[in-house]
Amino acid sequence: MKHNLSRRRLLQGMGVLSLGALCNSIFPARAYAAEQMADKGFLSVSQFLVSRPVGPILGQRYFEALIRHDAQFAQKLTSLQTLLQQHKFAHVDDFLAAFGADNADWQTAKRIISAWYTGVVGDGSDLELIAYADAMMYLPTRDILVVPTYGGGPFYWAVTQDGKVATTGEGA
Repeated sequence: MKHNLSRRRLLQGMGVLSLGALCNSIFPARAYAAEQMADKGFLSVSQFLVSRPVGPILGQRYFEALIRHDAQFAQKLTSLQTLLQQHKFAHVDDFLAAFGADNADWQTAKRIISAWYTGVVGDGSDLELIAYADAMMYLPTRDILVVPTYGGGPFYWAVTQDGKVATTGEGA
C-alpha cells in the first residue's frame, strides 16, 4: 500500500499541531482546568450518575461552572467519588436508594445530574446556562421532536403596556 504524503499535507499537519501546542501555552488556565477535571474524576462520576457517556468539552464547561457556583465543589466531588468507589454501586439508582436527600454526597450527585440534564448550573437568580440543545433532558425525544429554540414563543419576554405578553412584536 502506497501512501502519498505531499509537502502541503505535511505542513498543514505541522501547523495544526503547532497551533494546538500554542493554545495550551497561551491559555494555561484552560489546560490546568482540563487536567484538574480529569484528576478529580468528574467525567467518570458524571457517566455513572447519568448512566450514559458524556463529552469532555461539555464536561469541562459543567465542571468549571460547578466550581464557580460552589467553591467547595472539588472537595465534594472527591468525597462523592470516594464513596462510589468504596460501595461499588452497580447503577446510580442503587446509590440514590442507599442514601437519603439529607446526605451531602447525595446532594452533590443531584447537582451534577441536574446540570447534565437541564443544562443549567446554579440556584435561584444565580443560574448559568451551560448547554441548551445538548442538555440531556431532550435525549428521549430527540429523534421525533426538534429541540425548541425559544421559550414561551416569539417575544414572550416582552410585556405590553396593559401587562399582557406581547406575541407579535409590539412592545418588544
